Amino acid sequence: MTARRAVIILSQPGQKKMLGLTLRQRLVLTASEAGWNEFWLFHPEKAVAQQAAVELSSDRRILRRDIRLRVLSQESGESKLPGPGGNDYLLFLEDNLVLAPEILSRLAEKLEGLEWPLARIELHGKEGPGQPCPGLLVVRSGAEAELVLSQLISGRTLSGVAAGEDDRKSFITLPGGFALAVEDRTSFIRAQKLLLQTARKPQDGVVARLINRRISLFLTRYLLYLNVHPVVQTIFTFAVGLLSVVFVGYGRQLLVPGGILFELASVIDGCDGENARLTYRITRTGGALDITADAVTFVSFFVALPLGLYRTYGDRFWLYLGGFTLLSMLAFYLQLINYARKNGLGYNIVAVVKEIEASKNLPRFQTAFDRLAASLAFIYRRDFFSTAAFIMIAAGLARPAMVLAAVLALLEALYFYFYSLRKMTLEPQRRGEVQ
Repeated sequence: MTARRAVIILSQPGQKKMLGLTLRQRLVLTASEAGWNEFWLFHPEKAVAQQAAVELSSDRRILRRDIRLRVLSQESGESKLPGPGGNDYLLFLEDNLVLAPEILSRLAEKLEGLEWPLARIELHGKEGPGQPCPGLLVVRSGAEAELVLSQLISGRTLSGVAAGEDDRKSFITLPGGFALAVEDRTSFIRAQKLLLQTARKPQDGVVARLINRRISLFLTRYLLYLNVHPVVQTIFTFAVGLLSVVFVGYGRQLLVPGGILFELASVIDGCDGENARLTYRITRTGGALDITADAVTFVSFFVALPLGLYRTYGDRFWLYLGGFTLLSMLAFYLQLINYARKNGLGYNIVAVVKEIEASKNLPRFQTAFDRLAASLAFIYRRDFFSTAAFIMIAAGLARPAMVLAAVLALLEALYFYFYSLRKMTLEPQRRGEVQ
């Protein structure tokens, strides 16, 4: 098992703030996510290293993790760096380094079986194979660790560290990702742009990828400078969603503004998650609140819309249709909760949509109706539904939008009922085959 120890080389650029965190904070938290939990803060001057340790240890995100911070300087009698040995590895990092979150996790997997005393990192990404990873070095032997430290004290950077007389060094190649040393404004802007893109979610639908996520990331870039907590953003988004419900429920001249606010709530809904991922403030409470707020806003909107149509046109048909739609939605969400409880999928409609989309590859889900459901599952994503509702309401098609919502809600509840029945009977059979 590899030792999770790292030496962070302190510098002035490491104190720069990027997307809500200093580069130094981000580096420690990124390494912590990958399993490193002991950090030696190195600077020739003891006071500088001590101040950095105080600042990092005052961060609640670091306090909540099992992270140990130690001071290392060239002053006589200071904390001595433990030499790695056996299968233990020491990671040297310059604190102005900005990494894709997955880099260190992939590196940890590659360390098993490493035989060379010193290793540099190369990335095989969009810019081509063999791209050097600056400001990062892996050392295995105690003698090499001392050699690296002595060269750092003499003023060399990690990129300029020599491997020793026998030049015994290797290169570890990692797939994808990015690694940038922030040294000037150009590298800062580029690193920030790349880092922002890591806040995207792989399960984003077409509307989210092409429209919503672009806008939310633009907003997140500036909102992070205000240091607003993700939960506060969730509450604000929920308030905008509820305001859209009030407007739509009133009807008449407020129908279109209500549709606009509904779409706005859908767009800015991504900001809280982006904030949480970029600033390492993901919590179960925040995730549960976000999912609950989304569901309440979505259901409430399509309950209020028929009320607004009734107030606008005076036809009681819309009240009956609204009640029918509400029952269909409640039936779906109750099934979803039951299905999630039994399958550990989480109370997230997006996860269910992704599963349904992938089900077309399963033997028992090959009917024409199953293939159609898998192909059209994307329309049940909130981003798509919100955008479609907004466009139709803004175009004066609020009544057809409500009819369409009622039909889709019914189909959603009916299909998921039969889908979940087949999935729940299929899983025990597959477990039995494995046994």
